[in-house]
Amino acid sequence: MQNKLVVGIIIAAMLVAGFGIGFFTNGYVSGGGIGTAPDGNEINIERASINLMKQQQAGGYELVDTQTLKQWIDAGENVLIIDTMPASFHQNTRIPGAVNAEMPIGTMDDATPAQKEAFAALLGDDKSKKIVVYCGFVACTRSDAGAAYAVSLGYENVYRHPGGIKAWQDAGY
Repeated sequence: MQNKLVVGIIIAAMLVAGFGIGFFTNGYVSGGGIGTAPDGNEINIERASINLMKQQQAGGYELVDTQTLKQWIDAGENVLIIDTMPASFHQNTRIPGAVNAEMPIGTMDDATPAQKEAFAALLGDDKSKKIVVYCGFVACTRSDAGAAYAVSLGYENVYRHPGGIKAWQDAGY
């Protein structure tokens, strides 16, 4: 009986050790910390994720990830891609085919009448066209303002690319 108990404990210890090794070698350790944040500070990713979800729910638009957007572009899909960063950023780097319409940091309540008018004109008359709005990175609110505004104007196929130009570059595109 005692030998079976010892063998059971040894097997359990081996399983726990194997799980631990698997856990820490399958992408769960990043940059010296546990989690997905390169610096180990998962709270920043959590905060950005929750804010993104709240913005998307309030804005009524969809989200598109970097790889899917790249596939749409490569497939030649008819998509209007709008860079909402200031023109100086757009001139230096942008997603291929993107046009520029600067949006405010915050909400459309912070937009000037000229920004609203220029953005609406850029969208055109086809309310069913596929529209993708992006800015610099997940925590940037310019793309939320633009996507939510497009939805408020009656556009039905609006996506926000939350990772923006930073995710595009991080993907090597």
